[in-house]
Amino acid sequence: MAGAYCPFCGKPTVPGGTFCASCGAALAAPNPHAGGAPPPPVPSSFAAGGSYPPGYGMPVGPAATSREIDRQALSRVQWAAVLGLVGAALSLLTFFSGNALSFLTVTTTGTSTTISTDVSALYLLVAIAAVGLVLSIVEILLYRGAFRTLAPVDSRFTTPATFLLVLLVALVILVLTTGALFAEFLSAIQCAGAGNPITTSCFDAGNALSLVALLLIAALVAIISYIGGVMLGLWRLGTRYDETTLHVGAILIIIPILNIIGLILILVGARSALGRLEHSSRPMTFG
Repeated sequence: MAGAYCPFCGKPTVPGGTFCASCGAALAAPNPHAGGAPPPPVPSSFAAGGSYPPGYGMPVGPAATSREIDRQALSRVQWAAVLGLVGAALSLLTFFSGNALSFLTVTTTGTSTTISTDVSALYLLVAIAAVGLVLSIVEILLYRGAFRTLAPVDSRFTTPATFLLVLLVALVILVLTTGALFAEFLSAIQCAGAGNPITTSCFDAGNALSLVALLLIAALVAIISYIGGVMLGLWRLGTRYDETTLHVGAILIIIPILNIIGLILILVGARSALGRLEHSSRPMTFG
């Protein structure tokens, strides 16, 4: 039979209750304050710093474990949103600079088509794409890490974590296929010679079409996995922490240009939920 007061936070308890309604502590645990009396006041040195010594105010056992899991998940979502913003800014900078396709010049004279390239501009574009790819992979890994962290305590995040694994595989296929297409393209230019038209003898159209088909299939799988992984996971995150900003961000994140607003909302929502988690002495109720 539980005492009249919680042995951990000192609040009144419901007779016969298993957990404290105020702090979530297991009442079956050994009583650190014999006799069921409330614990002594929290020392001012702890209260001033917003922390508590063992047995004062903060929940222990399952409640404390869940709180730490939520803290880790929200922190990863924050960093994922930051990396997403950096990647989006890099993409916009490349697009509006007007140099996105400056490495390629196509000239048509009658029935003849001449393609020339600026190697230095091509290398710059490849470098920017590589940086963007690394940022995207780390961002996806952070989202997946957040959802996998939550999955043991909330089964709704198991599906998004699985979709994100598929997304990573699709990205690898996209990168390899794109690289193969570039190699095919450069090989055709070298075969024809700079400034000369590319003929069928230098360009394997069948192989190129096969690579394009594989690229489109991988892109479709990546889009579906992104929706089922990132968007669905963020939506459920908003439901769990009752954060509307996460819901809105989950919708906007897939729309070009507006995805920047979506990432900002995700960052704000994650920080808000984390702030409430950090400053609440009672267990949060999750949707």
